[in-house]
Amino acid sequence: MEFGFMMGISPREPVARFSSLAALAEESGFSMAWLADSQLIVKDPYIAMTMASRATSRMKFGPGVANPITRHFSTIACTMTTLDEVSDGRAVLGIGSGDSAVSPLGMRGATIAALREQIIAIRALCSGTTTVVDGHSVQMLTGTRAIPIFLAASQPRMLQLAGEVADGVILMGAADPALTQWQLEHVARGAESAGRSLDDVFVDLWFGISISDDENQARQDVRAWATSQARWFSKWKEVPGPLGSHRAEFDEAFAAYQFSEHLSTHAEHAKLISNELVDLIAVSGNAEQCRSRIMPLLNLKVDRLTFTLLPGGRERRLRQFGEDLLPKLRQPASADR
Repeated sequence: MEFGFMMGISPREPVARFSSLAALAEESGFSMAWLADSQLIVKDPYIAMTMASRATSRMKFGPGVANPITRHFSTIACTMTTLDEVSDGRAVLGIGSGDSAVSPLGMRGATIAALREQIIAIRALCSGTTTVVDGHSVQMLTGTRAIPIFLAASQPRMLQLAGEVADGVILMGAADPALTQWQLEHVARGAESAGRSLDDVFVDLWFGISISDDENQARQDVRAWATSQARWFSKWKEVPGPLGSHRAEFDEAFAAYQFSEHLSTHAEHAKLISNELVDLIAVSGNAEQCRSRIMPLLNLKVDRLTFTLLPGGRERRLRQFGEDLLPKLRQPASADR
């Protein structure tokens, strides 16, 4: 099992701080760092990842996630190839249809069909091979290798696309075994349609988490993350399992959501959802409570767990993960039993 973290560099944070955070995360047992790519809300992730690659030796880096609406797919390919060079082969592309980078501009996210074509094109461009795009034969002269491409997905069609064409899938939704298993079944279905299996797709499960002996404070920390997911659930045609009874909260979160407070622990819209829904989507509590909540996820086909690195003491949170949680999650299942 691998572990990763994701964050966005807020307007008040120095870009250079991410380098020290990445170095601390590497020492603490993390192997992957994802940085939010949302140009109106956070600072540029590609400059930050380039800087951090020089302060680390093993950590992999990727945008969490890019989109082909605000960044042309050929520009994404060129940027990722350059990041791969400066990091000595540690670049990973996270890509999705577009949400917080796209919606505030009044634009629509990429369609399933467009994403399929662009993922295939980005892979070819990064490899330096010739591909045909809109009837034009194109080649990127800087391309050297097929950089791993992870598709962020939560709903059936996108999950199936990840299984069909991506190297990995970023599962967005909740830290709930039933929902995660439902999502994995759709990824497997897409993989099978392309002559692959679920074992051919690297699964990275993202969720909000906060460790604190003060349970109320821990829950408060993850409310904004849970609300961002609740807003997204409002768009789902099918709401599986335990989420079904919370439809009204999803719609309320969608109507009130303010992207200017996206993932802020002080967001006003985070007050709209119930404690029950927060506890369903995110993980919070003391270290033992968090461990108990996460352990059932380890029985699924999940290759990496990615934790949100929330603001308000990021160094402290990283040390908590490294000292109080990761060692316990690495213990054999028999020890837990």
